[in-house]
Amino acid sequence: MMLDAMRRADRAFWILLDSIEKQVENLLREDKKTVRAELQEIKKQAEKRLTTFPLGESAKGGLPVDIHAQASSYIELINVGQKANWPTRRPKDDPYPAALEALTASITLAEMTAATEALSAKARTNEPRPLSIVRNDKRGTMLLKDDKGRLFAWVNLHGQGSRFARPVVVSNMVHTRTGEIVNFKSKLGCVMPLACSQWHFQRFIEPGQIKSSKLIYRKGDFFLACTFQYLIKDIDCDTYLGIDRGIEEIASYAVINDDLKLLKQGSFEGSTLREYQRKKEAAAKATQRRKGESRVSWRAYADHTVHTLANKIVEEAYSHKSQVVIEDLGAISQGPQHKRPKFRPRTNLTKLLNRAQYQKLAKVLAYKLRAVGLPPPKLVIAAGTSITCNACGYRDRGNRQSQATFICLECGHSENADLHAAKNIAAKHIYWRQVGPKVKGKKLQDKFKYEHWLKARRERLKVN
Repeated sequence: MMLDAMRRADRAFWILLDSIEKQVENLLREDKKTVRAELQEIKKQAEKRLTTFPLGESAKGGLPVDIHAQASSYIELINVGQKANWPTRRPKDDPYPAALEALTASITLAEMTAATEALSAKARTNEPRPLSIVRNDKRGTMLLKDDKGRLFAWVNLHGQGSRFARPVVVSNMVHTRTGEIVNFKSKLGCVMPLACSQWHFQRFIEPGQIKSSKLIYRKGDFFLACTFQYLIKDIDCDTYLGIDRGIEEIASYAVINDDLKLLKQGSFEGSTLREYQRKKEAAAKATQRRKGESRVSWRAYADHTVHTLANKIVEEAYSHKSQVVIEDLGAISQGPQHKRPKFRPRTNLTKLLNRAQYQKLAKVLAYKLRAVGLPPPKLVIAAGTSITCNACGYRDRGNRQSQATFICLECGHSENADLHAAKNIAAKHIYWRQVGPKVKGKKLQDKFKYEHWLKARRERLKVN
C-alpha cells in the first residue's frame, strides 16, 4: 500500500516536471520579481492538474511544493553561474560500461566531457522518490501515542477509489502536536507503528510541533523523516566562548566576559574519536580499501566528529550563557596553528575539520544553539590570534614558540597555544563590536588594529 502510493506520486512528479521545462527555461532571462510570480503560478497549475490524478491528499499537497522547489533551485543555480541540467528520469540500466567505452573512444573535448558526465550518472533503482507531506492532520501525517506510550503515525496515502481504501479506526490516541485525544474513522490511509527511542521522543517529538514529513523507502525499510518547530525562550548572553581548532585536541575553548576576564577554558578531547578512527583504518585495510566503502566510512566519521564537537560546545555555551565565536571560514589558512609538526603523518583526524567540515560545524552549531535558546555563532577573522599576547597585546610570530606553547616575548605570559588562541578569538568579537562601526568601508589604521585595541583595553582595566 505504501509503495503503491509512493510510486504513483513518483510518476506524477516526473509528468509535472516534464510539462514545465519550457516555462522554466524561459524564466532564466527574467528578473527576480517575475520569476517569483511565475513560479507561484506554476505551483498553482500543478495543484490544479493534480486534482485529476489518482493520488492521496498528502501527495496532492506535497507534489506542488516539490515542483516549485525543483524549478526554483534550477533557476538559482543557473543564475549564479553554476552548470546545471534540467532533471530527467535516471536511466534504468547502468550507464557506466557504455560511458567508459565512450570515454576511451573520445577524440574531441566535447565527447570526453559528455562521457565523463555519463560516468557519474546513476542507474535508476526501483525505489520511488520520497513522498513529501506538508499537512499535519488527517489529510497528511499525524504522530499519535497510545495509552501504553507507544508511538504511531497516521499517513494519508490514497483516494476513495483506491483498491487499498479500507476503513481504519483510530481510537483514544493522543495527537502529539496538539496533546488532544483523537478519534476518527477513515479509508484514506493507515496507522503505522514507529520505532523510536524514548530519548528521541522526549528530546525532540514531545516538545516540538510537527510541520512536515517525508515517507522514505530504502532497501526494504520505510522511514518517516519529520521536521519540527520548537518554541524556545531566548537566552541573553553575557559571556563569550571562543573556539580554536587544535592538533593534539580537536578544539580548545575559552569563556570570557566583557572585561576580558577568563571564566573557564578547556579542550575537547579526541581520544574517543581517534580510537574510532583506528578501527575504521583497520577495517579499510582489511577490505583492501574499497573506494565506495572508504568514502562512506570517512564521511560518516567526519559527520560523527562534527556533531559530537557541536554538542560539547553547546553544552558549555548553555552553562555560561555564552555567545559562541568561531574563526571565519575565509580566514582559515595554513598558518602555524593549523600546520602539523614536521615529520608527523597527516591522519584523517588532523585533516578532519578542514574548510568543508568547518563550514558544516558552523551550520550544525547554528541550529543546535538555537534549539537551546542561544544565538547562532559569530565569525571573526582569526589572523593574529595565535601570535598576539592576550595579556598585553604584543604581536610577534616569535610568541608562538611551538605548536603547543605560547610565550610572550614582551611580558613573558606563557600558556598552551590553543587555549590562548581561543581567548583571542572570543576577545576579537568584543573588539569588532566596538571598532567595526568606526572603520566600516575604510582601510584599517594601526590605531584600530586588534593588538592596539587589546593593549589599550588591558591598560584601562588595570587603572579601573
